[in-house]
Amino acid sequence: MLSFLITLGIGITVGVLGNFTYQWIRDAYARFAERIDLGGVWGERMLDGTERTYSIGEINYDARRMMWVFDGTNYHDDGTAFCHWKTISSYVDRNAKRYYYIFLNTHVNSMHTGYTGFGFIDLQRQGKAWTPRSGAFAAGNPGETFRSHTMVRIAGRPDNKAAALVGFKEIDGETVSE
Repeated sequence: MLSFLITLGIGITVGVLGNFTYQWIRDAYARFAERIDLGGVWGERMLDGTERTYSIGEINYDARRMMWVFDGTNYHDDGTAFCHWKTISSYVDRNAKRYYYIFLNTHVNSMHTGYTGFGFIDLQRQGKAWTPRSGAFAAGNPGETFRSHTMVRIAGRPDNKAAALVGFKEIDGETVSE
């Protein structure tokens, strides 16, 4: 009986160490062979052609929360802010090449109220890196459904209405002169 327990203990230990080693090697390969390049400022253009066509957000890795956060602003087409969103949870699915996020959305005219939404970003391969290509989200705005959008890396987040309008041109691929 004692030899059985010793063999069982050794087997469990070897199994756990083997699984840990496999996971470490798999993660190391994924980090070095196929890098996920989410970081930066991203412009979105909604594909449904309705009001509030543009959003600009920034994706950063938050080491404290150990997740990628995508925070940003959705704008009226005249460059004024409509709402802000903050990521409250996210997950990168390396196999599906997709970034999922849950966000808290607050309207500019009522910053004391908010609602939760869900979104995802599809990734595309560029060299050895996977970067955002397009996505979609569902938010709690009355009368709205899931909205699809493009994603383009842009120079920076706007801090006023004029800068937002310049950002919209950059999202649309127009040349922006200084």
